[in-house]
Amino acid sequence: MLNLFKRSSSLKFLSKTVSFRLFSAVRNGGAGNNLLLNIQKHQIVNRNFWISLKSSMRYQSNGILKETPEAKLYDYDAIKKVVALNKDKLGDKILVDVREPEELKTFGKIPTAINIPYKSSPGALDLPEEEFKDRFGFDKPSVDKELIFYCQGGVRSTLAEELASTFGYKKRGNYVGSWNDWNKHEGEHKESEPESK
Repeated sequence: MLNLFKRSSSLKFLSKTVSFRLFSAVRNGGAGNNLLLNIQKHQIVNRNFWISLKSSMRYQSNGILKETPEAKLYDYDAIKKVVALNKDKLGDKILVDVREPEELKTFGKIPTAINIPYKSSPGALDLPEEEFKDRFGFDKPSVDKELIFYCQGGVRSTLAEELASTFGYKKRGNYVGSWNDWNKHEGEHKESEPESK
């Protein structure tokens, strides 16, 4: 048990050291890429550290790391407001359901959301506008709109949000609770509404 504690403590120290060195190297001309690859190859740091590091840094097309704005996190109440704003037409905030079409048929979707499946079409937001419209049947969202991603439980929405940043979308949101949270809350509201006679 003592070995496990020592290993955990040294891993925390190593994570902090690697983090400092990586950010210093990136700041000093992008030399941190080799260090980042070594971290990944040798699994030097724990999974949580790696996820937090990847979420704060993004690759540019030339392979150099850069910082990007964090995505805004949404909860049920905030999504409910977005749905109300988008009732008549899509506004500046667009809900993007990244589940597969079969999942939407089975479970349903949040009103006003568009469907851009992450698994079968991960590069969709990088398509030319005409090809995007041919494939999905609606206009490609412009990069000046805020895209708010959701899926079934929050995993694919996080990946889709991160990928969208590499395609030039600076305004991004993530409904981490996703469909499961929406469905739970909507069920609660329906149960609490008085029955109409």
